[in-house]
Amino acid sequence: MMRPARFVPLVLLAMLCAPAPSVRADLKYEAKIVGVEDAGLADLLDEVSELKTLDDRLPPSEAALRRRAEGDVGRLTEAAHSLGYWNAQFSFEIDATAEPAKVTVTAVPGPLYHVATIDILGPDGRNLVVAREPDAAPLPMKAGDAARTEPVIATENALLAALGQAGHPFARAAERRVVVDHDTQSMAVAYTLDPGPPMRFGPAAIGGLERLNPNYVENRIRWHEGETYDNRTVDETRKALIESGLFSIVKITPVADPAAPGQVRMNVEATERAHRTIGVGLAYNTSEGAGARLFWENRNLFGNAEYLRLSLDGGQQRNGLAANFRRPDFLDSAQDLVGVAEIADDTPVAYTSRRARLLIGVERRFDRTLTGGISLGIEKANVEQLANLGSLNASQQTQRYTLIGLPMYLKLDKSDDLLNPSRGYRAQLSVVPYQSISGPNLTFASGRVSASTYQRLDDSDRYIIAAAAAISSIGGASLASLPADKRIYAGGGGSVRAYGYQMAGPLDINGRPIGGKSSLELSLEARIKITETIGIVPFIDAGSAYRTSVPQLGRRFLFGPGLGFRYYTGFGPVRLDIATPLNRRKGDSAFQLYISLGQAF
Repeated sequence: MMRPARFVPLVLLAMLCAPAPSVRADLKYEAKIVGVEDAGLADLLDEVSELKTLDDRLPPSEAALRRRAEGDVGRLTEAAHSLGYWNAQFSFEIDATAEPAKVTVTAVPGPLYHVATIDILGPDGRNLVVAREPDAAPLPMKAGDAARTEPVIATENALLAALGQAGHPFARAAERRVVVDHDTQSMAVAYTLDPGPPMRFGPAAIGGLERLNPNYVENRIRWHEGETYDNRTVDETRKALIESGLFSIVKITPVADPAAPGQVRMNVEATERAHRTIGVGLAYNTSEGAGARLFWENRNLFGNAEYLRLSLDGGQQRNGLAANFRRPDFLDSAQDLVGVAEIADDTPVAYTSRRARLLIGVERRFDRTLTGGISLGIEKANVEQLANLGSLNASQQTQRYTLIGLPMYLKLDKSDDLLNPSRGYRAQLSVVPYQSISGPNLTFASGRVSASTYQRLDDSDRYIIAAAAAISSIGGASLASLPADKRIYAGGGGSVRAYGYQMAGPLDINGRPIGGKSSLELSLEARIKITETIGIVPFIDAGSAYRTSVPQLGRRFLFGPGLGFRYYTGFGPVRLDIATPLNRRKGDSAFQLYISLGQAF
């Protein structure tokens, strides 16, 4: 047996003689694409080039770098073809002696090809006329356009959609031929479409429901039996069912019915999602502090899509408990019964308010964009005004009131998204007359008109200009007699963001907001996406509250620029806004910061 003392030198000798392990040295490089003048083509080439997109994953050797460059030639060629450069040529050079290595991809795009002819043929090979609505958008592609590949498919889809709108539920694309002629630098496109027979809507068969009453689905069907088939009403029905929040999947399929030639049976398969939800929301801003909301909701309380939401709010300036109820199809399929019950304790800088509120009313949808509502409400509150109005005596500083109100509103929404609109506009008019039934004798009415618009600056949602304006007014009572929590204030996250909550308006000698009988608020934003998930929003807000029922534009108007940051998620953007007042007064902070979900307006 070998002794340990002799064994150790042998181990050391073996270690010294063993070859050293190889150390991988990844090859650092810089890549550039030259020879491209078309900015759109240059951007696309940068997006598809692995030399550019994988520059953070370094190749282990020059050979691996060369393979990456060789693969790019095919990718770049296909990308150039997609934008109409059908004779584009690409080559590359690698200078491995440089530090880091240099990769130069040289592009010769060649001429831009154009669409020469577009033929639409039927199954028999003859020209097919596809009827389109007079106000329909132009087809994505026409003769003379750049010979790009994306509009080829988009045009086929638009033609099939037009056939579906004209009564052909089984229209399909039989063949698509694209011929590129390098001699004439042009592209010819021929579509062969099979319209199928014209049909009318037949009966609807609803399946897949578990707890929901089928009448709810039937009331949201936008077509009528016997009408000419139109896929737009099918899409509207599907959208209405999905937007209800009750279904995870909705499939609507037309099926030929041999027993009724010329009609299609409409199979509606709806998969119910979980009807109960528990959630929490968080928000923060410098003037109101942190706030949280815990909520529970049931979207099918009794089997007819009744909605009940219970929420608990807690924060530095607000604590409350609320219940919201909605009963759809109340007396009419376009009308809902709504109810609200709330107990709250508000402690902003202007006042303290402990109140209870009960409201019941109806909401009606006049069409997909226009909604109106009217309710009857009763409010009881104990309010202590904290601002110092020299004209008030001690008894007026604290008010206990019970008010009956009749809230009414009309809302128009032609925007494309609730939390992150990129085009369209919104407008709302609301009026609430009040009459006291206990406490001070009060008869007054408050009203507000607001509007916002959203405009894309390109075909995507990367650059958006958003603007908003609102005017509010109270008539029928003096400022001194109005309870502090019923006055009009401006400032805060949904108003003039550079000023604290309720602070954009008249202040008392101690810097507390007095409130007013009117306000004017204006906002302008540029919403810019840096990436698909990150964006910045430079903005400027302006506005103020006024002591009179009509805004006094000659009085001081408060301005506040700011910069916002957005993180875009699947359920909406997370918002962080920082703003600073241009008209900083004693008591105004140097900046205000807001964190919440959704755009400011």
